[in-house]
Order: sequence, then structure tokens, then C-alpha cells
Amino acid sequence: MKNGIRKLISAVLCLTLLFTLSSAAFAKAKAPAPKNFKDVKPGHWAYEAIMWMLDRNIIDGVGGNRFDPNGTVTRAQFAKMMVNTLDLKEYAPQTPSFLDVKKNSWEYPYVESAKPYLTGFRTSTGDYFKPSLPAVREDMAVALVNAMGYQNEKVDESILDQFEDKHQISPNLRKHVALSVKYGLIKGTTDKGRLLFDPQGNLTRAQAAVLLRRAFEQQEEKVTYDEEKVTYDENTGYAYERPIIELKMENNTHVLRWNKIDSDKFREYRVVISKNDETPQYPDNGYLYRITDRNRAYAVIDNSEKYNGGDFGNYLTKGQTYYISVTAVYSDRNVPGNTIKFVYDGNENPELFVAPVVSSSVENGKLVLRWNRIDSSELVGYVVSASSKDRDVSYPKNGYLYSITDVNRNYAVIDNSTEYTNGDFGGYFINGERYYFSVTAVYKDRTVTGNTIRCRYVGEESPALFPAPKVSTEYVDGKLLVKWDKLDSPLLREYRVVISRKNENPVYPANGYYEKAYDKDTTSVVLDPSARYYDGDFRRLAYGTEYYVSVTAVYENKNVAGNAVKILYLINGPQGE
Repeated sequence: MKNGIRKLISAVLCLTLLFTLSSAAFAKAKAPAPKNFKDVKPGHWAYEAIMWMLDRNIIDGVGGNRFDPNGTVTRAQFAKMMVNTLDLKEYAPQTPSFLDVKKNSWEYPYVESAKPYLTGFRTSTGDYFKPSLPAVREDMAVALVNAMGYQNEKVDESILDQFEDKHQISPNLRKHVALSVKYGLIKGTTDKGRLLFDPQGNLTRAQAAVLLRRAFEQQEEKVTYDEEKVTYDENTGYAYERPIIELKMENNTHVLRWNKIDSDKFREYRVVISKNDETPQYPDNGYLYRITDRNRAYAVIDNSEKYNGGDFGNYLTKGQTYYISVTAVYSDRNVPGNTIKFVYDGNENPELFVAPVVSSSVENGKLVLRWNRIDSSELVGYVVSASSKDRDVSYPKNGYLYSITDVNRNYAVIDNSTEYTNGDFGGYFINGERYYFSVTAVYKDRTVTGNTIRCRYVGEESPALFPAPKVSTEYVDGKLLVKWDKLDSPLLREYRVVISRKNENPVYPANGYYEKAYDKDTTSVVLDPSARYYDGDFRRLAYGTEYYVSVTAVYENKNVAGNAVKILYLINGPQGE
């Protein structure tokens, strides 16, 4: 049977299941079907179509000798019927495609699996399926066109001008509706002399029966067996069916489909691709997928898996031309199918956009970050980022410490030699504090952030958090004044004025302190000869004596002494050492 007829029959079978949703069942699972329905009598506008399908055991009633010709079906029920009828592989991704179809709902795998055939609703907040809404006529148009493989055919959309309600057709579905009209799958309805398509009208069971019969009879044709699909063993005469493939774009993804093989010798399919061999086959050209489910006759070509043993590397390159085929593996031989030449237009090679994998260590007393070396023609460089609070560090959200343009460098020393930009913890790291770090790989057209690690900063202290006071002295109105600049650090606790007769660089606490501790808002002190000096090499300042004066900034976890100034003390007062 030709490929188009195979699709047509699948579509017919799929859509006829609409009649069984309201507690109906297939004829083979029920008692013998009635010869008529009490709610569909001779003379009913859809009587012949309903009886035509009933005679072929395609549909049954809903119980009570009723057909319910005006009953409708929901979009979710429609999705389930498509999956079951087309024998689609149930697909339940980790991330739902639609915001209103949750992973734990009964319809989730059916909606996800039938998505290539159905319509959705796109909003600024995301995509919705609206599973409880009735299936409408324009939805039927999309399903019929996609199921029969007409979606890529050319059509003049002016064919819709014959319908007075053409403007009610959803803009994104106009082509599908036009194709359904072009191929006679759906016809308009007449209302008061006007021809309408009624795109938003609920599709009833009776309407579906008429549409399906019309489509089947219009497309039905006699066929001959295609000898190209079968190869014969010269000795035994055994027929080995060949996979005949079709490759189409569905939802912006390459989808490969082929005929199912039913043979006692059949074992599996191998999807084969080559860049140079015009007739690729397994095992000569390796394989992308090994499919042991004999009921599965499709494959998504999207760089989600590495290629095995090919002539083009692990992944397909966007824009590159390839040859694709499917080999049927039997118990005693491999039988390759036809080959299609195509230009790959799917997801990028994931090896081109690798995420850095970051680790840390302390080397020679410094914190060092290291990550995997990335070999990609798209790589521009790396950005090292950190945060004191954010456990999911990334660039540019959390600013940056380093921007590295050497693509061959895969390490960074964290040592406070560079001030941090746009961080949440100030310009420098604090020794002993914990931070979150990550590395972002910068590519030509995107950034990819690696894992986040948490580690303790070990290295040089922050020059901004622990500045040294700048000290000076002068005589003012007969008094000796020690002055220093005000320091702005959240870790500063106090100042100590330090004086020594012998030490040219006095510091606190080694050389004691003058009078008392001064708060962090103090920036000058008058040296009074009557004031006490503690723990130094003198007790009180003496007239005519030389001293070295400094100021030590006392921080929460360290002391930093400023410069020392040599003075000659010329203030009279109580004498004593």
C-alpha cells in the first residue's frame, strides 16, 4: 500500500474514534452492533455515512441503541484517541509543553505524544492546550492535514475567500484549513444562502462521520504491492521487508518515519546517517539509534544522543548536508532501506556549547578554581563569578571577578588582587568567609554557566576592608595634635595611638597605647603630657624628648598600623617616665 494511503487510513481510524468517547467501545469489544440507531433514522442527513462506518465495524453507539450524533469531544479526549489509533510512542517529558497539562494528569502523555498533530494556544506567559475545550472544526482540519502528510504542500490561501467567515479562522491555522479544503477533507456549510467554514464550531459525531467517509472515498485508490519495499532470498524465497523512510519537519524538529515491519525474523531497527556515503547502512556507517521496539517506526533527529561510529563526529552540524537511512536487522541479515539527502536544521551540536565543571583547591596558601578545558570553535572566553548569598551563581546576574579571553586557560586564582564588579559582598573577599563560585563559558552567541560550588576564601586579605591609617602631626595653639584619615570599613572597631621612644615603627599591642581606645569616628588626638601611656617604653611624655608616633586601626580579626611620624615633644607638663 502506498505511503499516502497508509497515512490516510491511520487518519481515518484515528478520527473515527471520536465517536466512541462517550462510553462507546470498539465493535470487537461489544455485542453485535445494532442495524440502526433510534436517534439516527433513515432520512437523517448523516444516516448513510454513519451506517457506512457501522457496517465496517469502525464505530459503535453509546449505549441504549443510541449513536448521539450531536455529541462532542474534548481536545484531551481527541489527543488520547490519536495516540491510541496511530500507535504513537507515549512520550512523557520531564518538562511539560503546556502550562495547563500537568505531569500527573491522565491526559499528559497523550497530549505530549500527539502534539505534532494538534493545535495549542501561545500566550506571553507560555503555551496552553486547554484540554477541556471541545475540539472544533479547524482543529479537525489540522489533524487531518498533519496525519495525511499534507502540511508541507503548497496551497493558495485565497481558496478560503469562498467562505464568508474566513476571518474567523485562526491566523496560524489558515494554511492547514486551506489544505483541508484543497484536498476535499472538509467542506463548508450553507446557512441562509451563505457559505461558511465555521472554524470554531464544535465538531459533532455525525459531522465527523460524514467528513471521514468523504475523505476516504475521495482518496481511495487501487494499489499494487511495491516490490522496492521487499528483498527476496534467492534460495528460500523468504521476503525481507525494507524500511521506506520519510523525513519531515514537525514542530521545528526533523522526524524520521518508516513502515513497521512484521516478520518473525525481524529483531530491530538502526537509524544510520553519513556525511559522505550516499547509501549509508548498518554496520558500515555506524548508527544513531538502536530501536528494539518493533512497533516503533519513527525517530527524532535532534542531537539529543551521540552518534556511534560515523564519519562526522558525535553530533550533527546545523546547516550541514547528510544522508539518512534505516537498516532493518533480521536474525540472519541486515536490510537497508532507501536513503534521503537532507540539510540538518535542528538543535545545535551540544559539544559546541559545553558548560564548565568547576572545582576548587587551596594551592600554596591561595584559593584556586579549576574547570574542564572546552574545545569549541564557538568559545570566546570565560567569566568567573561569586556571591556571598546566591546559591545559583551566574553571569551577568551576579557580576564578575575575572573576564578571561584566553580560551586555553581553565583556572583562576582567587587572591583579592582584583576588585569584584557588581557583587553582593563589596569589592573584596574576606579571609575565612564562605562564598559561592561559578564559571560561565562565553560563546559567540550565548553564555553557558557551569555548576556552583561553595568554598572558604583562603588568601590575601582585602585591601579595602583593612586599610592603614595615614598619620600626621602638627602643633596647633601650643598643643601637639596627632591626626589621621577616617577609615570606611564595616570591620573597623577602634583606633589606638601608639608612641615609642625606641621603636621607629610602633604598633599596637606590641608597643602599648596612649591613654585609651578611640572610637571609629575619631580622627585626631591632642597629646597631653599628663595622660598615661600603657605598656610602652615610657609612662608619660617628657618635654624635649623625641618619639615615634603612629596609629593602629583595630579591626574585628586583625590590627593594621599606619605610618610612623618622628616628633620632638615640646609641651610642658608633669614629668615622668
